[in-house]
Amino acid sequence: MDDQSTHLLKRYLWAAGLDGAKPDTLLGGRYRVVSGQVVWDMQPVQAAEAPDELPFEAIAYLKLARLSLHCPQPYAILSEDADKNGSKDGEASLSAPILLLNRVPIAASGELQPTLVMAWSGATARRQVHWLWQVLQLWTPFAEHQAAGTLLREDWLRVDGARVRCLQLHQAAVSPALSQLGDLWKEWFLENAQAEIAADLHELFFGMGRGEILLQGAIARLEAINDRLIVGQPFSVRMATATDIGKRRDHNEDSCYPPPGAKGLLSPYLRERVAIVCDGLGGHEGGEVASATAIDALTSQLNVLLRQVEEDKDPFSPKAFGDQLAAMVRVVNNQIAALNDAQQRTAQQRMGTTLVMAVFPRPQGHASNEVYVVSVGDSRLYWIDDRGCHPVTVDDNVATRDTLLGYSLPTHAQQRLDGASLTQALGTRASENLVPRIQRLWLDEDAVFLLCSDGLSDYHLVDEIGRSHLVPVLTEDRPLATTCRRLIEIANERNGHDNVTVVLVRCRFADLPPDAGEPTTLQEVDTDTTEAAPPPESVNLKEIFDLQEDTVVPQKVAAAPKPKRLGWGLWLGVAMVAAGLWFFTRWQTRGNGTETPIVPPEMTPADGTAVPNPEPPPPGSP
Repeated sequence: MDDQSTHLLKRYLWAAGLDGAKPDTLLGGRYRVVSGQVVWDMQPVQAAEAPDELPFEAIAYLKLARLSLHCPQPYAILSEDADKNGSKDGEASLSAPILLLNRVPIAASGELQPTLVMAWSGATARRQVHWLWQVLQLWTPFAEHQAAGTLLREDWLRVDGARVRCLQLHQAAVSPALSQLGDLWKEWFLENAQAEIAADLHELFFGMGRGEILLQGAIARLEAINDRLIVGQPFSVRMATATDIGKRRDHNEDSCYPPPGAKGLLSPYLRERVAIVCDGLGGHEGGEVASATAIDALTSQLNVLLRQVEEDKDPFSPKAFGDQLAAMVRVVNNQIAALNDAQQRTAQQRMGTTLVMAVFPRPQGHASNEVYVVSVGDSRLYWIDDRGCHPVTVDDNVATRDTLLGYSLPTHAQQRLDGASLTQALGTRASENLVPRIQRLWLDEDAVFLLCSDGLSDYHLVDEIGRSHLVPVLTEDRPLATTCRRLIEIANERNGHDNVTVVLVRCRFADLPPDAGEPTTLQEVDTDTTEAAPPPESVNLKEIFDLQEDTVVPQKVAAAPKPKRLGWGLWLGVAMVAAGLWFFTRWQTRGNGTETPIVPPEMTPADGTAVPNPEPPPPGSP
């Protein structure tokens, strides 16, 4: 496997519990103090330290690992034993365990990002509302893990551009009341609230403080303020894609939307509103059929849903929209599972696909600042701003499962020989065991989103090239299509072990002509590659896909509610039935070609010998 050690990132960590260490002091012989509690790992390739039994204070971080935009990750735990072998000059002697946290609000310079209170007065009205909305979204999951008090800690609640990020968690047996948050907000924010929202926030904060406005009511009020602020605000989206077979595969099992050469042929209800990447599983023909089936089925249903949203004069419910997306994913899952059953596919013959999808519910040019992200499997979506690349999705794999269950730190879970094996994918089992991850993001400034298969994201490649190749798409207005092609080239140079597919989505708060600046057609890369390596031998997939659902910490998405109008549900029902019949017919006419089963990237199929996981430490991004 290729050596990735020549492209290391300098990752800053936060040492929770460290007190009084001088700059340049070493902790545990490898972590150098930058200033205060900010340290950096001088040996990032080496396994991080952790005791066999994790301390209680680390568990909440693990349980909240899916909140990757907001919550830090445990990286290592230094015990007082780490320095009892005799401290050398310049090394600190630890009198208590130190929890080192990754994915913390620390700038590339090593300085802490500002607190929310410090940054408040310089923010626009949209951003002020956005920050408050994010805090309220965190209230319930934090309270479930006795960490809601974090949101009342001025020094630990920080902002990184548009995102609210926590420096560390404050855990207490008794959770604070929402009224306490309302009282704090009056003290922190009322004086410097932007004029156009000051009256609304005054009413909100006092209502929360008196206990008259509860959590969902407070969220609804902020969403209403946001809707008012974006009226008349232009919002435009542009997309481009690239896909390639890679250097070691003999066929491409990835699929994407919009498809290659689709300019002028896309439905007006989908154009520049839907981006999808699917990475097929199941070997020759099976994987590519599963990924193509998922794309076709999803876009058929989305065409109906987005048309309904556009034509319905009443505003849609965000929850209902998210539930509809989850229902669509389950329909697609059942269609692929039915194809597997009809062809009597079992174990390694059973095909499936990952999914990552971005959906903009409102059409081009309309007042909008939101995007829905849907994910199943390990294809990823990154949010790119002028500060870097921020992972939005979290892989559905064994390493994530162990992290969410509190069994091990991410750095250790990723060392498992089967750590990258998927715990769920579309089509591999019944829909009642499928948990699509649905996220709703707000934008308050221009942004770029990257959707990609693991041919690009493996080995932390996106983290490493983000500032040099992705941030300039936003800051220097680099062409999307050109950047897509360059990402494919880099993926083949640095990884190359798998198919690679990328979609770039640029969002601007500006009016743009339909084809301004660059073409919106997708670019399918035709690169010269070395002779394809023979497909690997089969392995048993039971351990990969036959995991019990209770071994995964689910974030349940409620079943789709009854639509407020018959038209929505009727159209969706017709589309689902028609799509199912069409896909089954198409499958029957494809024939029964020889299948090459999927092989997890971390397994050597010939003898079952394990090789390093394609996601070794250090985890995450700086």
